[in-house]
Amino acid sequence: MFVGCWNRGSELPEGQQDELEEGMAYKVDCQCYLRKNVHIWFFGELYNKKELGYGSIDDAETFFTLYDLKGIQGLSSLDGAFTCVMKTPDSVLIVRDRHGLADQVYYTDKYFASSLSLLTLTKGFEATPDYQALSSFLSIGYIATPCSAFSSVRKLGAGEVLTYKDGHMESGPLFPTDAIIPVSSEEKTLEAYAEEYAALHIGAIRKRIGESSNVGILLSGGYDSGCNLAALRSFYNGDIRSYSIGFKGDNWTELPLARCMSETFRTIHTEYEMDGSEIKALPALVEQLGDPFVEGGLMVNYAVMRLIGKEKPDVILGGDGNDQYFGTSGREVALHYLISRYGMKPIVNFLYKVLDRPAFDTDASPYRIRFHLDKILHILEGDLFGFPTFRLEKLLRDHSFLYSSPHPLPDMRSFEYLYTQHNYKTDVEKIINQVILFKASKIADMFGNHLVFPYMDLDLYMFLVRLPVRYKCKGDSVFRIAKGDVTAKYLLKYHYKSMLPEAITVKKKQGGFAPMPVFFKDDKQRARIADYVLSSSLVSDFLNRDYVEKFVVSYDRESHEAGNWFWYKQNRAIQYFNLLALSVWWEKFVKQGNQFF
Repeated sequence: MFVGCWNRGSELPEGQQDELEEGMAYKVDCQCYLRKNVHIWFFGELYNKKELGYGSIDDAETFFTLYDLKGIQGLSSLDGAFTCVMKTPDSVLIVRDRHGLADQVYYTDKYFASSLSLLTLTKGFEATPDYQALSSFLSIGYIATPCSAFSSVRKLGAGEVLTYKDGHMESGPLFPTDAIIPVSSEEKTLEAYAEEYAALHIGAIRKRIGESSNVGILLSGGYDSGCNLAALRSFYNGDIRSYSIGFKGDNWTELPLARCMSETFRTIHTEYEMDGSEIKALPALVEQLGDPFVEGGLMVNYAVMRLIGKEKPDVILGGDGNDQYFGTSGREVALHYLISRYGMKPIVNFLYKVLDRPAFDTDASPYRIRFHLDKILHILEGDLFGFPTFRLEKLLRDHSFLYSSPHPLPDMRSFEYLYTQHNYKTDVEKIINQVILFKASKIADMFGNHLVFPYMDLDLYMFLVRLPVRYKCKGDSVFRIAKGDVTAKYLLKYHYKSMLPEAITVKKKQGGFAPMPVFFKDDKQRARIADYVLSSSLVSDFLNRDYVEKFVVSYDRESHEAGNWFWYKQNRAIQYFNLLALSVWWEKFVKQGNQFF
């Protein structure tokens, strides 16, 4: 944790940190380095120092050495979970790791900090909400960088560098993806690719666990966590503590599959079943995450990090991000490509616009059609759980609060080009960097857990950049993929399938998120939530009270209806969760009160 000022003369908050020097106040869990009038504060860890030839020096000195030799671009060879601040006599440089696994960076024109709470304590902070950013949160569940929930605050994105000099700030990516294109030919056989991938995967785990003899792992019951466990057991014979989350009375639980994995690979297994009461932790999560944030796996991450308890493994392996590294939504990408190629997109767009209105926003066939068309037509925008625009227009008190994001143009040169564009611009830059890994790493920090992500290894990333699309998303043709005859993460499954229990390999993955209606199932809890939302000053300051009341009444009625489509119920619950999270955030950060439900 840290807070700093761009200019040395600025006043820092008192009593918030343990150390204070050169316009930086910080906790002592930091590596510091001073050389050539350059001060470096390094928060986090590097995984590939030895591979880079710097195994004998610490992470902060490694950072300085690479920068001194090769400049900013030399830092792109660093693989780790870190945020680094470097001050020279006339400038400041802040760098975040490729996926933003360490401290977030919020900043104004005078200060920067690792948390929004710390930044609000700085002198002259203006707590003016960015209403358009908040409206985007209600739609997609997070606020995309570089925006934040306050109009005076910006966020530094994952894998970005922020430079300050002479009152001017500029940020840019260390890992640009615009130039990544699908490989045109295969360099190796499938078997050779699989062997290289497996070796890199094992190497990634080795780098992250080091010499530890106390290793933990998160088990979801799917391929990603299962392959982590199989790879770990291929060279590690010590105790492994595994942790799994299920849901009471729900068919989506994967606890039996996780137990099967635990028995196969001999782990010391612990599990927990969520019942919805975990939502009481939302205020603490809101403060930890900073900007308003809601995602289907939010409370799952909270529950599993809490489950680990005080007797912590030295390091815990998570399987997050692997889906996105290989690429998701192959079927939707194929459908988008085909309807565009054969001139059907205007017709499909017209149908979508007909269905994209309140009259069809009920659990019936038109809703389901619109749900799928949304994914196909907006292939580069990610999943749009939350309030659609026609609902936001009624929900917001002022239509000027509506947020309009730019729509990137799909790369239609081939299915492979579109798949690759979606892979990096959506899966990596949006979903991994701003949602999945942000959430998982921040909640791990909340409990003091050392959570690492082997699939996010830099060498694995570079390998997959060079891997043909057909080994990421396997299908006989674009038409077959569009019909759903497709194997995602093909190379990983090809290599690991024989090592995992059949119960895992034949079952469609269901884990990774909670069935969100579980948090609104209990009548008394739902009533408390409704009272809290409706009594929040958010409703009078930002939202249309009448519409919020109608939403609450409608949700209460539907909660007692049986047989509704899963994704309809899931989306409606996420909308309610968005309202609740924003209410909690508003009371905490705007009104600066403690009125928690």
